[in-house]
Amino acid sequence: MNRVKQLKIVVVDDEERAVAGLVELLKLDGFTVAGYSQPARVLDHLRRESIDILLTDLKMPEIDGIELLQRVKALDVTVSVVMITGQGTVDDAVAAMKAGADDYLVKPINIDELEIILARLREKRELLAQNLILREASRAQIDQSDFIGRSLVMEKIFRALRDVAPTMASVLIEGETGTGKELVARALHRLGSRSEKPLITINCAALHEGLLESELFGHVKGSFTGAVRNKQGKFALADGGTIFLDEIGDMALSVQAKLLRVLVSGEFQQVGGEKTHYVDVRVLAATNKDLRAAVAAGEFREDLYYRLNVIQFTLPPLRERPGDVALLIKYFCEKIAEREQRQVAFPERAAMLLLESAPWPGNVRELENVIERAVIYAKERPIAVEDLPEHLQSHNGAVSAAAEKVIEGGVSLAGLTIKEMEKQMIEAALERCPSKAQAARELGISVRKIEYRIKEWNS
Repeated sequence: MNRVKQLKIVVVDDEERAVAGLVELLKLDGFTVAGYSQPARVLDHLRRESIDILLTDLKMPEIDGIELLQRVKALDVTVSVVMITGQGTVDDAVAAMKAGADDYLVKPINIDELEIILARLREKRELLAQNLILREASRAQIDQSDFIGRSLVMEKIFRALRDVAPTMASVLIEGETGTGKELVARALHRLGSRSEKPLITINCAALHEGLLESELFGHVKGSFTGAVRNKQGKFALADGGTIFLDEIGDMALSVQAKLLRVLVSGEFQQVGGEKTHYVDVRVLAATNKDLRAAVAAGEFREDLYYRLNVIQFTLPPLRERPGDVALLIKYFCEKIAEREQRQVAFPERAAMLLLESAPWPGNVRELENVIERAVIYAKERPIAVEDLPEHLQSHNGAVSAAAEKVIEGGVSLAGLTIKEMEKQMIEAALERCPSKAQAARELGISVRKIEYRIKEWNS
């Protein structure tokens, strides 16, 4: 056999002599080869180290070639599989290819045919490697249109997205409602190696226990009242891609146990079904709850928590990155202008100052809703304070009171930019008050915002 680029190959056949003969042949040609007569040992091998090609017999006791292929793909989707059959029937070949085999061989193995198959798989793997290099290069230019911000914490998140997206690691995304957890999940999928496969999303808080299990894993006809036909679940639909489990902290313990099984082995059963299914899915999860506290309270499985929390993203609330508010407003105004094909003016100074100082309990989502509403009332003129919701206008009282104190202290705000005005107000309050906490109360802002601004001025 002519030398083909060296690949790591595993051979499995319940006939030990057949395994030994093929292993010896491939080793003589310089390949790294391991041979097994028990299919389960192939899975153990793959958990220890990666392989390039699996040559497996189709007809084997305990685990046949089709099932082994599915379980191997669940562990590593990049493994190329060649099915070996003693019968050589068309049905066997069709079944193997439908199951995901890259090619098939008929016993006794023709060496020339094996050489052709290995050469073709080599070319395929080299092409995939080249595509991966190109994808890695494109990741360096991360699309930040969904992640507006120049704060240090957001820059850290941007860098982490670039590093984590190409991996298969499970990711847990934590943060308050409205901070953009689903945007992070979509970015991880879009920038990853599975971007051409589906991203399936499910809100675990929106469904009760029984319905959530059916939505995740599917059900068979007649398994419960209303199950009038077989139904595929979200995991089956996401096979080869990514599943995003939003609000996972609200998942019932019984469903958590079944989710853990999928994470460990790629296996699941449909509701009312007996057949075991295998999937190859990357799992991303999000929650606005403290899952560590839920684990301590017995409301969330500890083993599942650690399976999900391989990589963790914690998204900051908007009140902790006030410097990003103006950038977000600019983005939302431009987005509305493009969508509605009309001019949208930015807020006036007074309105912008109010928007930047607001606490934003609903975070970025609340800010976007406020800007959308304000644009409607402002029409084509700049957004004014009176265009903002009443709860924000009442917050304006605290800002105005703080400005009056600054003016009383002999500081003029005339002709200043919003940033300069804010700096004057904060510095004056700090000089007048014995502590940052009291200054924050007078200004109607948080201590964290004062500390953020001081750090920004000193940088």
